[in-house]
Amino acid sequence: MTDRGVTDVLRPGTAAPQVVATRPTPWEVGRRYATRRTRLLVGLGVLFTAVCLLFGFPTGREVITLWVLALLFAVVGGDVRAWRTTVVRDWLPLLVVLFAYDLLRGFAKGSVSRAHVLPQLRAEEWLFGGGRVTPTEWLQERLYSCIPSWYDYLAVPVYMSHFVVPMAVAAGLWATSYARFKEFVWSLVTLTAMTLLTYAAFPAVPPWMASQRLDPETGQTLLPYTERVPSHVLEVSGVETIHNAVQRGEAYANPVAAIPSLHSAVPMLVLLLAWPYCRRLGRTLLVVYIAAMTFTLVYGGEHYVVDAVIGWAYAALAVVLVRRVRARRARAAVAGAEPPRAPAPAPV
Repeated sequence: MTDRGVTDVLRPGTAAPQVVATRPTPWEVGRRYATRRTRLLVGLGVLFTAVCLLFGFPTGREVITLWVLALLFAVVGGDVRAWRTTVVRDWLPLLVVLFAYDLLRGFAKGSVSRAHVLPQLRAEEWLFGGGRVTPTEWLQERLYSCIPSWYDYLAVPVYMSHFVVPMAVAAGLWATSYARFKEFVWSLVTLTAMTLLTYAAFPAVPPWMASQRLDPETGQTLLPYTERVPSHVLEVSGVETIHNAVQRGEAYANPVAAIPSLHSAVPMLVLLLAWPYCRRLGRTLLVVYIAAMTFTLVYGGEHYVVDAVIGWAYAALAVVLVRRVRARRARAAVAGAEPPRAPAPAPV
């Protein structure tokens, strides 16, 4: 399928593939309401900015979902029938999986007392020269202070982008390229399912929590005091964020869901899927975004570097699995569409 909603199909008896039109993309549907769509998009942008300034940036799943649904309504130019049909058909499965992930992530949480501390810590120390200084310690010792610096403020939107980027990418692809939308959605669903299973099987302590654990050999904390920089900056600056009930409730929080880092896995997933379609500038920006997210997570005390690397591996595995399944289904569909072969003539 191409961006214009067509696909090449090889029909029996033809020497070359023919282009057969498929259903139009939502963006093409909205062209018949071009003026109304422009007004809706501009109005929605103004409203979103105002809400963020008055109430804080949205990070809760249901809050972001409401904004995405409003954006989709604007994309189709306010066509209620097209909006209802495409949302139920294309978005409902994704939303159900993501909300289930939020709930099950809490139920599957490992208790803090039995969460793993040393494996990832020792792997981090070995990865960076075998010493007893992790990148988080090294960075905070040189860059962090109680009074946030300019780079601390920059780290906040990078960290918070995790709550917006997946839905924003999905919305953009849904509006312009249905084939890429389906690939991204199922890759994201596969990735979140794999991370959830890992969180349940291997609860892991992040750096900021490791700095509160005692080393059984020395009786001292495993790490020097490590600050959660994004949270500290938000607290000091007075910036509010909108959370949902699930994320706000302690019963559903999982502070030991550190391996793999989903904050790292999602940008890598976007990079892997977008790489064939991007030019040099787009690829460069995606690489810079991954580097900025990795720095923010490590410097901010939220993850070790090994957590990020494992997240990248999970993203690659999710892409490979989904592409193999889709390729297998495509081959089966083509095989099923081929007419039965005529029997060979009997020998005379």
